[in-house]
Order: sequence, then structure tokens, then C-alpha cells
Amino acid sequence: MALWVRRWDGRTVGRRARMLALAASLVTAPLSAQDSSTVRVVLSGVNAELTRNILAVMQLAREASTGKLTHARIVHLHRHAKTDIQTALRPFGYYEPRIVESLQPGPAEWVAEYVIDPGPVVKVRSVSIEVNGPGKDSPGVQKAVAAFPLHRGDTLRDARYEAGKLAILTVASDSGYLDADFDTTAVLVDRDARAADILIRFDTGERFKFGPVAFEQNYLDEDLLRKKIPFKTGQWYGQHKLLELQTALSEDPYFARVEVLPQRKEAKDLEVPIRVLLEPRKLWTYELGVGYGTDTGPRGRSNGIWRRINSDGHYAEAALVLSPLEQSAALRYNVPGIGHPNGVLTFFGGFSRLSVKVNPLQALQPQHFIGRNYVGGARLFRHRLGWLETLSLGYQHASFEIGQDSGKANLLVGRLSWERTRADDRSFPRRGIHAEVDLQGAEKILLSTASFLQLRGSAKLIYGFAPKFRLLTRAEVGRLFARDFHRLPPTYRFFTGGDVSVRGFGYSSLSPRDSLGNIIGGAALVVGSAEVEYRLLGHWAVAIFSDAGNATERLSLSGLGYSVGVGIRFISPIGMLRLDFAQGLSKGHGPFRIHISMGPDL
Repeated sequence: MALWVRRWDGRTVGRRARMLALAASLVTAPLSAQDSSTVRVVLSGVNAELTRNILAVMQLAREASTGKLTHARIVHLHRHAKTDIQTALRPFGYYEPRIVESLQPGPAEWVAEYVIDPGPVVKVRSVSIEVNGPGKDSPGVQKAVAAFPLHRGDTLRDARYEAGKLAILTVASDSGYLDADFDTTAVLVDRDARAADILIRFDTGERFKFGPVAFEQNYLDEDLLRKKIPFKTGQWYGQHKLLELQTALSEDPYFARVEVLPQRKEAKDLEVPIRVLLEPRKLWTYELGVGYGTDTGPRGRSNGIWRRINSDGHYAEAALVLSPLEQSAALRYNVPGIGHPNGVLTFFGGFSRLSVKVNPLQALQPQHFIGRNYVGGARLFRHRLGWLETLSLGYQHASFEIGQDSGKANLLVGRLSWERTRADDRSFPRRGIHAEVDLQGAEKILLSTASFLQLRGSAKLIYGFAPKFRLLTRAEVGRLFARDFHRLPPTYRFFTGGDVSVRGFGYSSLSPRDSLGNIIGGAALVVGSAEVEYRLLGHWAVAIFSDAGNATERLSLSGLGYSVGVGIRFISPIGMLRLDFAQGLSKGHGPFRIHISMGPDL
């Protein structure tokens, strides 16, 4: 057995003598229950991680943070502080700390000081994990065992030990071994050898299957809901399938709350019934909003939804947008469960008017374009291989004036697009990507006055580095193929510049021009941006950025507009609010510009 011998130098003896004197004085002078003081706890000799845990465990520190304590209470808690410190150090592998403590009373504040030498750390000597039961050879369980975070020679850390156990139990239960549990879990610490032996015995129990699913609601046809179930009765149980069902139901407009609950106690023949609790949203809702953007000026909008037209789950939407540049109205009637369990067939119709007039102070020459569009058709949304796929066919009647071009167009436009977003946090992602691919076109012989094919792709990438930094990049490329470009309305031509494209330039001011200097749109588009953001305290952040891009007659990297700038960010519950100050650098740039925009990063 090891014998620990503690040697005290003169300074330490002095401190001990003062502590004995303090204790004697407290005994000879009884403390009044009314005497109270604040307490300052001072720790030294340990790093920030250990300090945080000691202060969280030490009862004296916790109570001192709430205000004044009676003197009797201070002395009582100080006597137990050493034990609290020892308890706080053990999860980090320190079982033999040396602690020198002192308590100094003062007229308004007492000081409790603890000089800590954590001592030698305990290392893992052996790890024995034994898995029994029908699932012992399950790939998931075996992978969790192999990934156990403590190995021979590692410092004994309780957090890693508990995380390793939880990972094994979680994988087993998620794979259908709902009765899985530990027979033995032990950490045997040999203080003499400063070593620990870890012993774990785990039994998976039997593997369960999915039983029948019961939906608790009475306002939608159950056949519609059953289309969303991603498993069949009798298939092996998997927690990820329940999460998939919950996500699919939560994305629908019908439900305010969705709970998918396995009923383990009601299982028969290893089949677990699934209970789904559904709480409906309000039948009618609408919202009104106002805002401002440097591209659009003041802007108002209204959206309404009728969530349950019938028991088949049909629902309708209406939208209205009003701004000096744009006025639009749209109606949509949605039929769910078409083409895919989460697919939606939408019949739509609407009107829009777009009027862009660029002030001479914002560009080299005045310019404008005006377009009026009436559209109706149908589109199908569905999920395919992790992407949101949209197929649509719409008929559009448009009248337009843009530069020296004017006319009317009737177009039967077919469209196919794919969209995908992945993010660790939708409100403020540290890792995320958004990608879109869009293909649309019309053919003159098919009820159209012009033929064209348009391809467009875009991507946004967010990468967090260091604790408070993010890199945000985006790119967009487009190409238009048309037999008669000048007969196409502006909605199918490319423009760029403004709040969400190339900052430092006016809204849609980067574009080819006619002989009078009016913008007329381009047949190709290239846009790129890079931004570094630093998050300040709370919901505020600052950014520096550089943008580049242009709409041109041919796809090319020459003739791009370049800009640089700085920005202020406010992270709100409904998206990022951005205030940007940008300056164009390329030939023909306009004056310094301020941009205001709002919306999600992805």
C-alpha cells in the first residue's frame, strides 16, 4: 500500500496557524444569525476546465453567487469545501489532489482561498466490454463497442466513459433491441498504481418489430396519413423510421403537434404498436407583413391558408405582394399524396407586374423595364433521392417594355427543378449547403410565340471555423438559348446586381444594354461571392465580403462587376437581418451603396 507523506513549508504552516486562530475566534465569539457577508471564492493551481467544474460542484461557491451568507453558514460550507473539490476533480481522473485552504473574514467580504495541486492523473489500464444476447453480432452494436472512447493508456474521464455506454445502449435500442441493458458497469480504481480497470457487460435482449400504427385524429382520411408510414407491420424496428414518420407529418400544414410513440408495454409477439398523436392547426390563418429593402423600397405582403378544405387533405393558399417595383397576386390549390407520399400537386394562377426604374444617381444612365404577366398551370412537388423535385407546366401571357424591346408573348413553359438544403441549424448554420438546378423552356410549335431553353444552377456553402467565424460562399451560373432573344419577356432574361446578388451595384443594373444605354437583360449569368463573418456577443455579427458577377450575351468571366464591403448582422428568429456597405470597383461602377436585406442564410 502506498503511503502518502505531506510536507509543509513555513508558508503553509502559517496558513494553518491562521486557520486555527480563526476557528478558535469563531468558537469563543458566538456568531449572530444576523451577521452576514458576501464571499469571494479564489481557486488557483487548476486550469479553466477544472475551475468551472469545481465552482459548479462546490456548495460554498454556488450559494455565494446568490448574495450574502451568514457567517455561520460560510464557516460550515468552508469545512466541506475540500470534499467538494475532491468530488469535482474525480471525473477528470484526479483522485489524490492536495488542497491548501484558507478563509479570511473581512468587514464586508470574506475570502475563501483554495490552492489546489490536482496530483497524479489516473490512467486506464484495461477495458473489457462483453456483449451478450441475440444482437451481440449486430454491426451497429459492434461498431459502438469498437468506438468506445476510452482505451488503455488514456486518462480516466467520466464523461467519456458515460458517453461510450450511452452510445452502445442508443445503437441497440434504435436497432430494435428495446430491452437492451447493462448487466455490469464498473470502474475499478487502483490508487496505489494510479490505474483504472473498466468492466462492462451488456445484454441486447430480443429484437422487436414494428406493430400496427394508430393515428389519434378525426379530421383527415386515414388513408392519406398511412401513405406517409415508411415501414410495414412486421419489419424490424428502427428508431430512424419513427423519426422519418414524424418529420413527414410535421412538414404538412395540418398539424401543430406530432408525437410518434412506441408502446413497448403493449408489445405482443415482439411487435411494438405505434401510437401517433396529432393536434390540428387552426383551419384558417393569415399573416400580414411590411418591410423595406434597398432594392424594392417599402414592401407589404399578405398570405393566407385554408388548411383543410376536405377530409382528403386538400388545402388552398393566397398571396399578395405590393411594392413600388412589384405588385403580384397568386392563388394555389393543393392536392397532397400525388406521385409520392410527400408529393403535392398544385394548381396555380396569378398576376404580376414588375416595374424597374433605375435612378440616374444609381447608374450611369437611366433605364427601365416593365412587365405584366398572367399565368396559370399545375406543378408537382415531390422528394426524390433526398432532393425536392418540381415538375410544372404553365401557360403565360406577358406584355413587356424593356429598352427598345416591347411586345407580347404567349408561352407554354415546362419546368423541371431540383433543390436541396442541409444545415446543422436553420436559424444560424455553422455547417450547411443549399443547391438548386433549374431547367425550363418553351417551343414555338407548342402554343408559344417564341422558343427558348434556360439552364440555371446555384449553390451556397457555409463553413464555420474557429469558435466565432463563418465563411459564406455562393455561386450562380445561367445560360439562355433562344431563337429570338428580343421576343422574350424580361422574366426569362438574366439580370444581376443588388442586395442578394452583386452588392455595390443597383438592382438588376448589371446587364447588356441597347444602343441607347438601356439595360435589356442577358443570355448568360455568372455571380460569385465570398464573405467572412465574425459573431459578436449575443445576436450581433460583423462581416467583410467581396462580390463579382454580370449578365452578359455569352457565358464568360470577362467584364464582371466587382465590389467589396463590410456588413452588420442581427440574428433574429425569422432570419438574418443584414445591413451592408458596399463599393463597386470595376469600370463603370456607381456610387457607394447601402444594402438592407433579410432572410435565412440558406
